[in-house]
Amino acid sequence: MKSIKKSVAGHMEKLCQEIGPRATGSAGNKLAVDYAAEKFRSLGFDVQLQEFPCMNWQNDGAELFVDGQAVEVEAAEYAMPCDVSGELICVQTIQELQTADLTNKICVMYGDLCKEPIMPKSMVFWNPEEHQAIIRELEQKQPLAVITVSFLEEVAVPIIQDGDFTVPCGTVKGKFLPSLINKKNAALRLFTERRAAVAANVIATYGQGKKLAYSAHIDTKPTTPGALDNGTGVATLLTLAEQLVETKLNHQLEFVLFNGEDYYSMPGEMTFMAQSLNQPEEYEFAINVDGAGMQNSSTSYSLYECSEQLTAQLDTFSNAYPTVEKVEPWPMGDHMLFAGAGIPAAAITSTQIYLLMEAVMHTPKDNLSIVDFQRLEETVQYLVELTKSLN
Repeated sequence: MKSIKKSVAGHMEKLCQEIGPRATGSAGNKLAVDYAAEKFRSLGFDVQLQEFPCMNWQNDGAELFVDGQAVEVEAAEYAMPCDVSGELICVQTIQELQTADLTNKICVMYGDLCKEPIMPKSMVFWNPEEHQAIIRELEQKQPLAVITVSFLEEVAVPIIQDGDFTVPCGTVKGKFLPSLINKKNAALRLFTERRAAVAANVIATYGQGKKLAYSAHIDTKPTTPGALDNGTGVATLLTLAEQLVETKLNHQLEFVLFNGEDYYSMPGEMTFMAQSLNQPEEYEFAINVDGAGMQNSSTSYSLYECSEQLTAQLDTFSNAYPTVEKVEPWPMGDHMLFAGAGIPAAAITSTQIYLLMEAVMHTPKDNLSIVDFQRLEETVQYLVELTKSLN
């Protein structure tokens, strides 16, 4: 059998170098889904492609001119196309937004309105009323377009990423705010297109008995090769499947590659919840891998919906692995689908992953150069033995 490290590296090269960006609904996404499905089939797994409708969003750039001067701008992800000109109206609070006349005008949002990304309208897991109020005001007033100003000076953090949002939207880096404040007129062109598409989760099963589920998301943002987010998770699971298929177990193995964790409405997760999580009693335990294998970081695990006895068992087991450490639960990621259904679950990631969240994740910098393949090999070995301990 090919070594664990070579296997992980081979899967990573396929996903992140040969295929590259794997945005839900895109051609790259389909290539990744087909690749993973075929790997599972070759190991003897029963494979289901769980299809759902989505959007293949195309982005060919953007242009912004303010009082005749060009300003660097990006199309907000999933934004509608536009070619508009009008008066600039700048607002920084919900109160200013509520009283502003935005008819036939371009709205610039900054300050308190752009202190964090706004949840999409269809997000059911967490959607603060404050976020909903901002979107309601914009859609009721229907300006010609919206320009959001990032809370970071050098990064155009996308504030609105919503394929259901009905106003064209661009975004600029925080350092360009002075180029917009107290200006009169602007012209904005977004060269984007929303295309109907179909994507699929990959569900691979092997054996009989109560299920041990292993999940990772296979999609990425449109412009990133998605090494840590989440090529390492997919590569870890494909390699883990290779190892476990030769192990005698009293459980059914279920590998789930979610398609849509980085898509605005999480359609793959919603489809899985509706079609596959309606009998949670079929599951013994679930493990989600996302962001594993970061250089200069240990591997972390956190537990959800676990009994005291199971928690003690898993903690005792994990203490034998010097590069694995326990962290506090974090209520983000696909592990929460299982935990929300009452299924005991664990989340596996890199302890220091938060250091890369703003500057690296979802950018071209998330590539193979920041992956520790030795750490991924150790993670696979840890998961193999963890599975045996649950058997």
